[in-house]
Amino acid sequence: MFRSMPRKPFRLPLLVVALIGVAILGLGAYQTLDTIAFVVRAEHAEARFTGAVARTGGNHGGTFFHPTFEFVTSDGRTIDFTLSSGSTEQPYSAGDHVPILYDPTRPQNAQLISFITLWLIPLVLDAAGALFVSIAVFLWAKLPRR
Repeated sequence: MFRSMPRKPFRLPLLVVALIGVAILGLGAYQTLDTIAFVVRAEHAEARFTGAVARTGGNHGGTFFHPTFEFVTSDGRTIDFTLSSGSTEQPYSAGDHVPILYDPTRPQNAQLISFITLWLIPLVLDAAGALFVSIAVFLWAKLPRR
């Protein structure tokens, strides 16, 4: 006769999900702190749209236009910078002015002042990490006790 052995719940997948969540949360925390540090040390300026750099590739294989801007630092230097993000349509017209933040020690490190530009990546990473950890903790709590 075969005796039925009680099945132990398999906890390893939940542990892996929790560890992935903690890693994503750590990356999100790093990105959040890095963005906060940038915003605190950055100087404000007004940048003028000067054109776009066309780059091909990505998942769609299409052409993306990366806006290029020009601004003057507080010490009078003229700086050009191109956004790392691009789109298939150009949202700016020649001469448009936009508010930016720039690192005074490395003025080429400039960002548009917008929620999406500054906070989207930290927010998504923090939310994804919290979701992974929450799911693992919730399901762990539902497992039968030994």
